[in-house]
Amino acid sequence: MHKILILDGAVGTQLELYNISLELPIWSANANIDYPKVVTKIHNEYVLAGADIITTNTFRSTPYTYKKAGLSSVKAFDYAKHSFFKAVDCAYDAIGENTKIAGSITSVEDCYRPEKFPGKMATQDTYGQLLEWFNQCEVDIIIFETMGNIHEINIALDLVTDLDKPVWMSLIMKNKDTLLDGTSILETLKLIDNYNIKLLLINCNNIDLTIKISNNIQNIRKLDFGLYPNLGIEEYNNSFNKIIDESNLKRYMESLLNLKPSVIGLCCGSNPSHIKLLKSLVRECK
Repeated sequence: MHKILILDGAVGTQLELYNISLELPIWSANANIDYPKVVTKIHNEYVLAGADIITTNTFRSTPYTYKKAGLSSVKAFDYAKHSFFKAVDCAYDAIGENTKIAGSITSVEDCYRPEKFPGKMATQDTYGQLLEWFNQCEVDIIIFETMGNIHEINIALDLVTDLDKPVWMSLIMKNKDTLLDGTSILETLKLIDNYNIKLLLINCNNIDLTIKISNNIQNIRKLDFGLYPNLGIEEYNNSFNKIIDESNLKRYMESLLNLKPSVIGLCCGSNPSHIKLLKSLVRECK
């Protein structure tokens, strides 16, 4: 029987419901420090909705981000470390007996702007620090998510060569044939093939494009894969006020499940009720 694991949904979308400020570049990182009970509650709601895996709210818990926000190097490091370990604590406090925790790492700069790649040194420093911190925690998986720049992907892959935790790589695409920075999916897959990546995923594209991407990848190479699209109508937009109509959501989710992913979840714009619906559809598939 094909087993499908359920990944959680958006954290930022839920934090906004609590009127918690998510100003860039810090985004949701300060919520770990200022509102840890809310972050834990959101994780727990996803677990109760049926998520098998929850991702740590470490999306922007980096010294680079805090320094970009105007803090000195020392203060940026201290704030990032505090946010990071509080985020992991929030995840631990929310999990059930069989829930897995995925440690989240993403693009150093804006995920939707791969041309803002800050260079090899800044990327190595950022990813190296996060991986060092994750090595101090008992997370089950490391997931590089919303990765749309081939240089960042290459640096990430080099850094995890000897890591003793499973590593997942999740891509964001410009279209079905190319990464967000314009690199061909064929070139991207050839690069990833050289490393021990346990699972390839696609995230934060809308559902229509996610389906096209997945079909294309499966035509190129048969492999296990995961999906967690956003629910937005428009691509590459940080505002998710307009999401897929509820009446069409079930049909879209069924289309995703027909692709037979190993892992499925939802990204920006989603909430625990969406994960609950997804869980019920997975049970129907079984």
